[in-house]
Amino acid sequence: MPEADVPTFEGTVDLEIGEVEGDDAYLFSRISSVAADPAGRILVVDRGASDVRVFDSAGAFLFRFGGEGDGPNEFRDPCCLGFSRGGELWVRQAARYTAFELSEAGATYLRVQQRVFGGQGGAGPVTFDAEGRLIDIGSLRDPGDRFVRGRVHVNADGSADTVVVREPEAAAAGHRTVPVEFNGFRGELYLYQPYGPLWRHAHGPGGAWANASSSVYEVELHAADGSVIEITGPSGPGPRLSADEREVARGRLERDMERGNLDEPAFEIPETKGPLADLFFDQAGRLWVEKSAPDGADMVEADIYEGAVLVARYRWPSRVRLGAAPWATETTLYGTTTDELGVERAARVRFEPTP
Repeated sequence: MPEADVPTFEGTVDLEIGEVEGDDAYLFSRISSVAADPAGRILVVDRGASDVRVFDSAGAFLFRFGGEGDGPNEFRDPCCLGFSRGGELWVRQAARYTAFELSEAGATYLRVQQRVFGGQGGAGPVTFDAEGRLIDIGSLRDPGDRFVRGRVHVNADGSADTVVVREPEAAAAGHRTVPVEFNGFRGELYLYQPYGPLWRHAHGPGGAWANASSSVYEVELHAADGSVIEITGPSGPGPRLSADEREVARGRLERDMERGNLDEPAFEIPETKGPLADLFFDQAGRLWVEKSAPDGADMVEADIYEGAVLVARYRWPSRVRLGAAPWATETTLYGTTTDELGVERAARVRFEPTP
């Protein structure tokens, strides 16, 4: 599609769920994920309360389930949600996944699947491959005794197939390790260049995944059949750092010098950001390449790809934070907002085509 013919969709926040005080169901302590089920109900994971709350499409509370604990209906550090091909809701936690069947009135526990990575890897999207196998994403050690990322396809018999996800060299240049010792403990401290290159990887429905460095618009898209597609966008850097961003960068470098017992900063402050902010897939399997925005920008923008073809651009308010596992469709995007009092709310963005 010619560049000039690519349609653009503008997003506005049409719903926010959360209150300063009142009914406990609307009071969130720490939202880690927001998703939607096929009926349009909104699912919010409150990591602080260790529960999942379900609201109707207008934001009215319906029911909640979970709670902190190790029982079959309880959660430890829940973060993210996903649906299997059979419609089961899977909740990713620190060390396991729990599957539920959602009804109109509640959630019925089905089973538990232990995480292959044993709690390593933090938050990540809940996805399934083309055969319906759960994909666990996390950290493992390579033969050099360093942590690397992996995708594990969990078979029905409990065995697993592992695919190592390699960090691009351009992203690796943005961090270094320094040896540290604290209270007799020796280890390595990871230091990252403020606004420097970062590794971005995304994992989509059906087994596709993507990989890039934030420092250059070059994305490696791995299709479910194992083929690899290269996506290259406009050349050139991202927006210049503002005075406030440079001040933030100086503060981070000074703290890292103290933490790592360094005589000089580990990195220089770059003049510009990288062109890419993030990668993620929507529920239709399209890849969203979110571009870096200038400091203080009201809107952010993503290029949307079907395979290697740029099919749309979506723009939404920058005050909506997407988190580690964004949930998007062709018409909606879910995230969180925070007001001046620090009150966190689940938010829905609705997209409309621009004239």
